[in-house]
Amino acid sequence: NERQRRFPRILGHEAAGVVESVGEGVEDLAPGDHVVPIFNGECGTCAYCHSSATNLCGTYRVDAFKSTMVSDDGTRFSVVNTSGDTVPVYHFLNTSTFAEYTVLDAACAVKINPAAPLQKMCLLSCGISTGVGAAWNTANVSKGSTVAIFGLGAVGLAVGEGARIRG
Repeated sequence: NERQRRFPRILGHEAAGVVESVGEGVEDLAPGDHVVPIFNGECGTCAYCHSSATNLCGTYRVDAFKSTMVSDDGTRFSVVNTSGDTVPVYHFLNTSTFAEYTVLDAACAVKINPAAPLQKMCLLSCGISTGVGAAWNTANVSKGSTVAIFGLGAVGLAVGEGARIRG
């Protein structure tokens, strides 16, 4: 698959940060806003976004091989190689968070309370939402349920916490 071969690439999909600047036409985010990047953004206009049955947007659906911006199929990162040529550096999961700065489509940034500690909020974008969501929405854990968790990384621990909260 040619899209798998696009490197270099900035990996990472869990983070929290402060908006440094916004592009033309962005109205719901402003410099200084605290945000959590999400790889499942929502365009707000497709049939999936208007459905009460799903939040898996047709435009921003997870595609681990997508290496460019959804908005224009371009990349915002580049590097000068040893020959002096500027070459693209590709995106990952609409977020590319293993960097001091990243560039996101506005649909992939969710505002959070500025008083919330960023070092804890970064867990919301994948680990906690995936684990708690699995316990509540997929397994529908309720009081008295028996739960087996195989693997206690961030997601597994969040499954346990989701089950504990449910009783």
